[in-house]
Amino acid sequence: MSGILIVEDRAPLRQLYTKFLQQLGHSVYDCESAEQGLALLKQYDIQLILADYMLPGMDGLQFLARVKATEPDALLVLMTAFGEVKTAVQAMKLGAFDFLEKPIDLDYLKLVVQKALNLRSLQLSQQRMQSQDKPKQLIGQAKSLEATLQLADKVAPTKTHGLILGESGTGKELLARRIHDHSPRNEKPFIGLNCASIPAELLESELFGHEKGAFTGAHARKLGILEMAEHGTLFLDEIGELPMNLQPKLLRVIQENEFRRVGGSQIIKADVRFVFATNRDLSQEVREGRFREDLYYRIAVFPLELPPLRKRLEDIPLLFAHFMAQWGYADSSLDPEVLALLQRYHWPGNVRELENVLERAVILSQGKPIQTNHLPENLLVDQLKIILPLDIQASIRDNLARLEPLVEARLIEWVLRDCQGDKEATAKRLGISLRTLYNRLQGTAHEKSDQE
Repeated sequence: MSGILIVEDRAPLRQLYTKFLQQLGHSVYDCESAEQGLALLKQYDIQLILADYMLPGMDGLQFLARVKATEPDALLVLMTAFGEVKTAVQAMKLGAFDFLEKPIDLDYLKLVVQKALNLRSLQLSQQRMQSQDKPKQLIGQAKSLEATLQLADKVAPTKTHGLILGESGTGKELLARRIHDHSPRNEKPFIGLNCASIPAELLESELFGHEKGAFTGAHARKLGILEMAEHGTLFLDEIGELPMNLQPKLLRVIQENEFRRVGGSQIIKADVRFVFATNRDLSQEVREGRFREDLYYRIAVFPLELPPLRKRLEDIPLLFAHFMAQWGYADSSLDPEVLALLQRYHWPGNVRELENVLERAVILSQGKPIQTNHLPENLLVDQLKIILPLDIQASIRDNLARLEPLVEARLIEWVLRDCQGDKEATAKRLGISLRTLYNRLQGTAHEKSDQE
């Protein structure tokens, strides 16, 4: 349903246009002045504006200029009973979509509205595509990350293959794309393949391609990603998962720049720059006989290590701002307690886990600052393990007796903050009397002063 704003000071005409467009299935907002129109434009998702030229306070051209100053992509149709060519030309120069003379034929109005909304739909579609096509990047200012990025930028213009080391979720593919984008091959294909995501029996065909009849089900020749990445960059993630029988074939491509399709005899030349990635210790894999030593030394010429999120916790505010802008929540904020909590967590899933936690939290917060109650339970439980360590030598009863007041104090602190310091609301949420709450708070204050 499209949002249309009608700005018309004559009530009968305003009601006529509103009813007509509502019957066509549009959501219509109407007002009688330019100032009211500007206010409505901020409140609602308006796709099209129909405005009279003679408005109280400012004329249609002034209104158009004000709209375009804040909403450059807004579509506005000016309506007037004084169809002067000069005015129409001025309106079009200022960016009006159309200029209609009164009395307006409703069938023609329907046509103009549909044309404008079609254009708006196309604009929004293009904006979404541009947003999707915009390359993602590694976000952060931690020294450990900056050092890795500087090394990546040094190796990018060379012919040297890269090896990215890092835990899952640290952004290994983003770093591989950065290397590609800063290389002479940046206008050629970048193709990625996760070696762990494809069954071993299909991986060879995926990499090298196959000839017709090479195996059951091979009804036609298929090109592998080596050929599809010609003159570009091939990113092989989880290279430590590559089966042993394929490792010498990959080594041949790296050393000789040639390969054969499965079931084929023709030698095919390959011009590809490899970037490998792994979350394993490949040197340990070599020692244990799961990875070829000669292949390891060929791909580990220039290792790049991506730090886990727990080693660059200072980047969490930057990552938060980045994700909020990406999702359209640029005005969202974090409660200070939440930020402190996020920076105490160990993040086994790294940036990918943080992204999931924040996406859930911003949806639950509904435009308000993100609070602790918007975070998943496992993260909060992890924090309790940090701040309330158990004595494994003591009995369960002794542990409970020791932890109960600590948990209670922490819970009161969270609820009080969530209620913005309102003690009556806090007591109600906790199901205790106001007097009991004051006693608990007084006890907590004494404990803190004793600790100091």
